[in-house]
Amino acid sequence: MGLAQRVYADDLTRELFGLAAELADKELRPAAAAAERDGVFPRELFRTLGAAGLLGLPYPERLGGGGQPHEVYLQVVEELAGAWLTVGLGLSVHTLACFPLAVAGTAEQQQAWLPELLGGGMLGAYCLSEPQSGSDAAALRTRAVADGADYVVDGVKSWISHAGRADFYTLFARTSGEHDGPDPARGISCLHVPAETPGVLAAPAEHKMGMRASVTAQMIFQSARVPAGYLIGAEGRGFGIALAALDAGRLGIAACATGLAQAALNAARGLVVTQ
Repeated sequence: MGLAQRVYADDLTRELFGLAAELADKELRPAAAAAERDGVFPRELFRTLGAAGLLGLPYPERLGGGGQPHEVYLQVVEELAGAWLTVGLGLSVHTLACFPLAVAGTAEQQQAWLPELLGGGMLGAYCLSEPQSGSDAAALRTRAVADGADYVVDGVKSWISHAGRADFYTLFARTSGEHDGPDPARGISCLHVPAETPGVLAAPAEHKMGMRASVTAQMIFQSARVPAGYLIGAEGRGFGIALAALDAGRLGIAACATGLAQAALNAARGLVVTQ
């Protein structure tokens, strides 16, 4: 959808869309082709988006977000994805990674982490899928074992956007039960894992047909010690959080697809006009 076709609920919405369109034209489109060719992850652009207030649009202002309806957030994703899909996708992934903390974190956790997360100082990744559990996410095998004041995490996550580039990982791991048990969804917990945690490693990036500037790789957790205070929500109740996050995250991916399709249509129409 072009900027002129959008319906504005108020002046603030108009300003947000105008800002998104300006950043798309001045910052994203000029840099996209070279970065995709060379596989350069645009980390600084996410800081720019954060400084502009676009990384936390759907979250409440009291948490450091923009307090905007989800429809507004999705149209911003669409605008950015139409200019550079890697950035639109990155915004969607970061929003997904922040969701558990925003809806299930304690007040202390939210106050400690969310302002920097939503302000662009820290970029997130979402770690749910595994080599043996993609669509069947409840069958995950990564385990977090309580050990004193910590959880010790071991396992492998697959197809992780921002792997090795993120500053934190929203991780879903099994704290009880078995992946092949009668109710595998029970016993899955959510942890906030800082990237600098010893034992947190990114595998080599996947070779992809497109979006080469967006890093996708496995994340490896080898005896990674995560403080028990970094548990988000109740122990063993993380799977419901994961599914709720994905409900919103899928809308972000749809917005990316819509923005990309509109950009392709615009490019095709331009080719027809000039021939």
